[in-house]
Amino acid sequence: MSTARDIMSKKLVTLDSTVSAAEVAKIMDKNNVSCIVLTKDEKYQGIVTERDLLSKVIVPNKKSSELLAREIMTSPVTSVSSLTPVDEIAQKMLDKKIRRVIVMDDGHPLGIITVTDFVKHLNTILSDSENYKAELYQNLFEDYEHWIN
Repeated sequence: MSTARDIMSKKLVTLDSTVSAAEVAKIMDKNNVSCIVLTKDEKYQGIVTERDLLSKVIVPNKKSSELLAREIMTSPVTSVSSLTPVDEIAQKMLDKKIRRVIVMDDGHPLGIITVTDFVKHLNTILSDSENYKAELYQNLFEDYEHWIN
């Protein structure tokens, strides 16, 4: 059975919660990530996601340079152990209606699991199946032939 450690992304970007929302957006763009975990005194405070920036800065037409990251963060941060089974993580994410969880062991962050990580995991499972590959290619060829005729 797969665990959090097996599917997590090790790229976890953190910032102090006192930086501006504008700085969060710049760091997210620079690092090509969809969220930033906020800390204060090296303890996790919350998370700022693309959706937080959209709904709490862009839509209400606020100046991102005048807002602190902690004013727009989502808190508390949902976390799991690196040994948590993948199906439990998926259920937790569905129950809480969240798109990411932080993977932690002994209070230390190891990585993050996002919906994208689940898609990659599913693709790995499916691509290991020869029948799946054969069906995929057959469907691709059928679709191609349909569209060119």
